Amino acid sequence: MTRLFYLTSVSKLATIEEVSVARDSPVAIAGVVNDLVERARRRDGAAFRELFRTHVAVVHRVIYRLSGPGNDVEDLVQTAFVEAFRSLPDFRGDALFSTWLTRIAVRVTLRARRRRPPFALSIEETAEPAGDGPGPERVAAAREGLAMLDLVLGELRPKRRAAFVLHVLEGHSMEEVAAILNASVAAVKVRVHDARRHIERRCKTRPELADCLQQEGNR
Repeated sequence: MTRLFYLTSVSKLATIEEVSVARDSPVAIAGVVNDLVERARRRDGAAFRELFRTHVAVVHRVIYRLSGPGNDVEDLVQTAFVEAFRSLPDFRGDALFSTWLTRIAVRVTLRARRRRPPFALSIEETAEPAGDGPGPERVAAAREGLAMLDLVLGELRPKRRAAFVLHVLEGHSMEEVAAILNASVAAVKVRVHDARRHIERRCKTRPELADCLQQEGNR
C-alpha cells in the first residue's frame, strides 16, 4: 500500500501560514478514534480516510516544524500515514492514537533529515510581499517572524529541535515527548532547556521571533 492518501496535489507546497494555522478536527476524540482504528484494522476504507482527515493537520504541522520548508514535506506526510496504517496491528492503545501517530511522524522525519542535505533558507526567500490587504505592516512582520522561526529551528540539533517542537510548540507534556522520542524524561528536559537557551539568545536581537514563538505556543 503506497501513496493512497493525499493532502493536496503533490505539486502544491503548503505555505508557512497554512501550516501554522492548521488545527486538529474536534471529531478526533478518543472514543471515535478508537472505533475508527478498529474498523481500519478490518480494512475499512472509510475508516482509513477518516483517520487521515482528522489527523493530517497535526501530522503535517509537526513534520513541517521538524524538517523546515522543502519539497519533501508532502511526501513525508504520506509516508508517515502509510507506515502508521501498515502498523495498525501493533497499536495496543497504551497511548492516544494521536501520540502514537506523532511518534511515527517524528521517526519518518528524522530518518529523512539524516539522508537529505541541509536546506538553505533566508528570510527573503520565505517572506512574501505584504500585498494590498489590511494591515500590511503587521502581516509582513508576522511572515518575517515565521521565517525567522524556521531559521532558528534549523540551527538546533535534530533531537533538541524535536523536543522543543513537541513540548513548546505542540504542547505535549515532558512525559509524552519522552514516549514519542523514546527517551528519558530527564533527557527531554535537557534538550528543551538547551533549545530554549539557544532561541532566547536569538530573540534578544530579533524581537519579532519572540512574538512569533509566543503566538505559536498559544495555538
